[in-house]
Amino acid sequence: MGRIADALRKAEEERQLAIEATRAGGGVPVQTTDPTLESSAHAAGLSEFPAADGDARQPLSVVEGLSESLVPFYEPSSLVTEQYRSLRTRLLSQNPQYDHRIMAVTSAVPKEGKSVTTLNVGTILAEIRHLKVLIVDGDFRRSSLAQMLNQRSGPGLADVLSGQATYDDVVQPTPIPNMMFIPAGTTQRSSAAKLLTEPVAKTCFKRMQNEFHYTIVDTPPATTVTDVGIIGQMCSGVIVVCRLHRTHEGAAKRAVRLLQVNNVPILGCLIVGRDSPADGYGYGYGYGYRYNYYRYYDYIKQTDSDP
Repeated sequence: MGRIADALRKAEEERQLAIEATRAGGGVPVQTTDPTLESSAHAAGLSEFPAADGDARQPLSVVEGLSESLVPFYEPSSLVTEQYRSLRTRLLSQNPQYDHRIMAVTSAVPKEGKSVTTLNVGTILAEIRHLKVLIVDGDFRRSSLAQMLNQRSGPGLADVLSGQATYDDVVQPTPIPNMMFIPAGTTQRSSAAKLLTEPVAKTCFKRMQNEFHYTIVDTPPATTVTDVGIIGQMCSGVIVVCRLHRTHEGAAKRAVRLLQVNNVPILGCLIVGRDSPADGYGYGYGYGYRYNYYRYYDYIKQTDSDP
């Protein structure tokens, strides 16, 4: 559990070095990449993937209702998007056989950026032509993905689990090529934990895994409710989002401990954040079978609207 604390300390040290370099040179911070991550990406042939539509890396016009937080969609050639591609490379390098996987995204506490992270990870994976991606809003209490994608909010996953809708009723297309969406739906006053433990839940998640290469599930914060502990057991693993200068070390450790107690595999911890809107500088840290360190740029314009 000291890995997250070490990551936070390492990120802070790198931040200070970058700020000093910026002040000394009068320019922007210099981006660096862990040589082990870069070399492994090239060795696996994962560093250069075709865009979804051939010209997907060209700037696109604003789609009505689609949140501007979807950076890979609106600014496919930006530095921010390249950092998401670095994260994608790491995820793909852990899955060289392209097995179908379900990944949950959670945080220690609310308003850490997990929902925006869920959408951007899904968008950057969908950029690869042969991948079919599904985004699922598994936060029944504070769902937000339907609004960000400008999709209908129901029926959704909760309605399938309660028997009020079928799986085929809730899968929706999105403006993003190769990416489908399932909203949270409504629990009809039933307990979210109860719905997630119904036999139909495993059947539903199994179908998601069979039909899509990658399914990304947005879940509530790990320390607030038990949902992610249940959902995580039906997933390949969980990504924990922590925000620089906001996530308390104790909360992060508690989130990891709760996931471990429930035998939920942790794919990695993603540290996001920036010191000020002007510097736009952030960090990321991934751990799994091996340690890797990489930069991650935060592009959330309205973090307070993200649960």
